[in-house]
Amino acid sequence: VFINRPDLKNYTIEADVMTEGNKRKMSEIGLINQRYIINLKGNAQQLEVTSNQELFKQSVPFAISPNVWYHLKTRVDVAADGSGVIRAKAWKKGEAEPEAWTIEVPHKNANLEGSPGLFGFSPQEQRAWIDNITVTPNK
Repeated sequence: VFINRPDLKNYTIEADVMTEGNKRKMSEIGLINQRYIINLKGNAQQLEVTSNQELFKQSVPFAISPNVWYHLKTRVDVAADGSGVIRAKAWKKGEAEPEAWTIEVPHKNANLEGSPGLFGFSPQEQRAWIDNITVTPNK
């Protein structure tokens, strides 16, 4: 689901997210920033950055528990030469925000713009929840 104009750029999107399920069956839930999907993959226990699905994908391990709220935050920084870095961090809601980004993915030809949005994939009967969405300009 896209939530603004397709020509937006230089913003941070964040939200609280949760997947229902159990240790063997969870949803995927995430945010979209400048055509990149930043996705908490419950079953794979990963935080993944992807664009064009198989053409651009990188992930890091991230422990995800079902029925627990997490805060997900992401931004895309584009340099003058068109290269960029996609940054994301995730942590349990209510805990202090980590200083370091959980994942930082360089991209030689970064997406220069794109609408912020929400992503969810819910297998069978496991629902995904998103709350407290904010989009703010980068400083």
